[in-house]
Amino acid sequence: MKITRLEIIKVPPSWVWLRVHTDKELVGLGEPYLENHADSVIAEVRRLEPVLIGQDPTRVEKLWKAMYESGSGYVGGPVTISAISGIDIALWDLAGKAAGVPVHVMLGGVVHDRIKMYRASAGRLPWTVEPGEPYASGAVDISEFKPDEPETYREAARILVEEWGFRALKVHIGVGDGLEATSEVNSVAERFAAAREGAGPETDVAIDIHNPNPAIGRQLIEALAPHRPLFIEEPMPVERVDVLERIVDGTTATIAAGERWMGKWIFFDALSRGSISVMQPDICHAGGITECKKIAVVGEAAYAKLALHGPLSPLALAASVQVDACSPNFLIQEHNEVNDWRDSSGQTYIGKGFFREPFVLDSDGCIAVPEGSGLGIDIDDDGLEKIMSMPWSAIRG
Repeated sequence: MKITRLEIIKVPPSWVWLRVHTDKELVGLGEPYLENHADSVIAEVRRLEPVLIGQDPTRVEKLWKAMYESGSGYVGGPVTISAISGIDIALWDLAGKAAGVPVHVMLGGVVHDRIKMYRASAGRLPWTVEPGEPYASGAVDISEFKPDEPETYREAARILVEEWGFRALKVHIGVGDGLEATSEVNSVAERFAAAREGAGPETDVAIDIHNPNPAIGRQLIEALAPHRPLFIEEPMPVERVDVLERIVDGTTATIAAGERWMGKWIFFDALSRGSISVMQPDICHAGGITECKKIAVVGEAAYAKLALHGPLSPLALAASVQVDACSPNFLIQEHNEVNDWRDSSGQTYIGKGFFREPFVLDSDGCIAVPEGSGLGIDIDDDGLEKIMSMPWSAIRG
C-alpha cells in the first residue's frame, strides 16, 4: 500500500480535516489544525506532502521522523508539529484499517473500556448548537443569572451534571497576566467553590486559570487548594518550565499543563522537575497519536496522569480516545462543547452530524471506546453534507 495524495477539507464551523489517499482505496482521516493559523498549517501539510507520496502509510514511526527532520535543520514549532500531528492521526487510521483492528489494539490494547469525559463550565449558562454552527451562536441570555457571578457558576454546574449527565467539569476563569489581578484572587476561589457546590460532591471539578502572571498563579494555587480541585490548569505563562517549577514548589494542589507544549521533550523536562501531576498534550498539536502515546508512557514513569487537551472537532476526540483507551495512566478526557448535542429525551451526544454513530454520554459521564478499525469512526455522509453548506471560519468555532 502506498500513499497517493493528501486531500484537505475545511469543515464548518472551523475545522480542518485531512484525507490521506492510497492506491488500495483505503483512506485515513486526520485533523491538521492550529487555532487561528489554519492556512499556515495547510501550507505546511502541502510542504510535507512530497515526503509522504509513494510511501507505505503503515510505517508511521519512519514517516513521523522523516517529516520532523524535513526542515533543513529546523525542527518543531506549532505550525509544523500541528501539520505532522494531523497527518500522523490519518496514518494511524490507515494502519488500523489495513490491519482490520482499532488503533488502540496496535498500541497495546484496551485498558479502559469507557472514557470519562469532562465538560467546560464558566460564567454563563451552558447551551448547545446544531452541528456545524459556531458555539457562540447559541448563547443563553437569562437575566436571572448575571455573567461571571458565583450564582451563575453554581447553576451552570448543576445543569451540566443533573440535566446533561456529565460527572466531571472544568471551570474556566481568566484574570489576565497583570499583577493587578491580585484583587481578583479571592473572587476566583469563591466562583470555583460555587461551581463545586452546584456540581455536587460526587462530581470531579477542575479549574483552568489561563496563564496568569507567575506571582498571581502562586496566589491562585494557594487560594484554590483548600477546595480540592481535580487539578489546577496552567497557573503560569507557557514559555518557561522553570517558572512553573518555582511557583508550584511546596503546594499540595494537583497541577496540570501542556496543551501548548509540543513533543515529548518538554513534557520530560516538566516531569523531571516535578512540576506537573497531570499532562495535557493536544493530539493535534503535540505530535499526533505517535507522540501522545510516548508522552503518556514517559508520564507513567513519573506517576503523572494523562488528560488530553481537546478543543477541536469530534475527529480529534476520536483520535484522543484511542490513546486514552490503551494508557494505564489515563485520567479524564476533554472535548469541545460545540460538539455537544442533546435530543428531546435529554440524552447527550458528542459528534452528532459528523459520525454515523456519535459518542453517547452514559449515566456515569463516560463514552464507549469504539470497536471499529482505525479510529473506529464512520463519517455521516448526509450529516456532513449539511454541515459543509454552512460558513467556515479560521477562528476556532
